[in-house]
Amino acid sequence: MVENLGLALPSDAKRAAELIYQSDAPFYDYWFALPRELTLINLAQLWHAPTGSYSYRNAQVLRNSDEEVIALVFHYPAGYGAQLQIDDGIELNTLALDLDILRSRQSQLDFLFPHVPSDAWYLRTIAVHEPHRGHGLGERMLGQVIYAAREEGFTQLHVDVDSGNPGAVKFYTRHGFEILVESKVRNLTAFSFPASLRLVKSL
Repeated sequence: MVENLGLALPSDAKRAAELIYQSDAPFYDYWFALPRELTLINLAQLWHAPTGSYSYRNAQVLRNSDEEVIALVFHYPAGYGAQLQIDDGIELNTLALDLDILRSRQSQLDFLFPHVPSDAWYLRTIAVHEPHRGHGLGERMLGQVIYAAREEGFTQLHVDVDSGNPGAVKFYTRHGFEILVESKVRNLTAFSFPASLRLVKSL
């Protein structure tokens, strides 16, 4: 039986890295410029970090009856996003990678994501392990995110979705989100990088 969202743990790193990668593979392939296996290792390391966008401390998870992570979500008020960016800059220094390349590519990727207004709650990632898709877990997590945002007094929920993932776009529009912005970055077109869509739901 799957319960409500719960705390993530450092020991969830392997499955969490897989879920994070699956949520937007083109993004991570470009950012890390590594084979999938090495990208997963680096995402798992960031999961172990005490701070940052990929830290277990900023995630919530769903588990099955065997306590295995089958889905995860990152969400937070817009104001917290600025602190996460600072923390990410620190945590990236712990990776055994060429930081100049990593940061150069990050600066290009940042143009895909418009500003999130201060009265908005931001949904960074929802990801469900493939064997468990189609059973309403994404809908359940989204419902709990919406509840959390409303409880904190926020009036909008923002999410960025890869336009090359029509299933994700349909999921959000089916739940009342509207496409507000489509972002393309000229320097990324050579990599066949899809546009990013900012979707917004009034709460």
